[in-house]
Amino acid sequence: MSQKRLLILAVVVLALFTACAKRSTGPTDNRVLTLFKEIPIVGNALEIDGSDTELYVAGDQGALTVINTSTWQSRWWPSLPPDTTSLVYIRRVSVVPEHNFLFLGEYVGGDNVYIVDISDPDYLELVNNIQGGTDLLQKILFIPIENPTGSDIIHGYLVNENRKFKYYRFDGIAPPLYRWEIEATYTIHGFDVTDNLVVLTQQQRGLSIYERRTQNKLSEIPLTGQALAVKVSGNYAYVASRQEGLQIVDISDPSEPKFVSRFDTKGYATSIDIKDNLVLVSSGSGGVYLFDVSNPAKPLLKENITSAGYTNNAIFYKDKVVVAARDKGVMVYKFN
Repeated sequence: MSQKRLLILAVVVLALFTACAKRSTGPTDNRVLTLFKEIPIVGNALEIDGSDTELYVAGDQGALTVINTSTWQSRWWPSLPPDTTSLVYIRRVSVVPEHNFLFLGEYVGGDNVYIVDISDPDYLELVNNIQGGTDLLQKILFIPIENPTGSDIIHGYLVNENRKFKYYRFDGIAPPLYRWEIEATYTIHGFDVTDNLVVLTQQQRGLSIYERRTQNKLSEIPLTGQALAVKVSGNYAYVASRQEGLQIVDISDPSEPKFVSRFDTKGYATSIDIKDNLVLVSSGSGGVYLFDVSNPAKPLLKENITSAGYTNNAIFYKDKVVVAARDKGVMVYKFN
């Protein structure tokens, strides 16, 4: 065969190979989430919680922003009636829409937990607060009491940098009543609570697990990195471990927790949320990570959102994902 014919044959084969390769590539856009709304706020969006109709954003020096999720319009609240109390360094937020109360953690001086009546969205009213033992608040969580037998209607939990996890009960009228506390050996950064357990994140010490009823310590498990936030679902604790990303721990036997798996995220993993088999991790400069944890031994990365820039917090909200972004305010993503 002549050299010319060989050259022509080689060109034809190469063209056929290239065409086949192009046909077999298929779609390359596998995004699970698409940006739906970008809502600028005053201050640095640190933490978000939501009711059926509003998102409440702790804006640090920017106080409080409330976003109506029907119109996606925002309103800034630098102070609250009735006496125009100024909101300074609001860094923690927890809403109990069942009873129309919002709880705000203020990080300044002696610190406070403000209790706000949100029954009228156009007139948020400061009705009470928690003072004392609230220095350097790390996390707050207020949830309704199911089937209350007395006058109390809300459970309240908080941790501060004095290594204390505190429990309160609130009747909606008088100041919340302090009931008990767990004083840990090491600094507590975050927690989650189930019917039977209190699970604490203790930075370099990993997780500590306590029996909720007796406050007795059941176990602890060391983890790499710094355990900052935790969510419990079923038999597993899902942990945001700063430089070590997502870590998953089997707590089916709370007296003997077992490490299951880890996924190293970029940036610093600082917050975590879970819905069904999906886990959401906010990882600072690494953006937001969405995982499928149907198999906790092998968390599957579904998407890494980087369009929000540096992220402080991310939550599931109805059929969307809401992100607190340091430089962009609140970013709302919808599932494709």
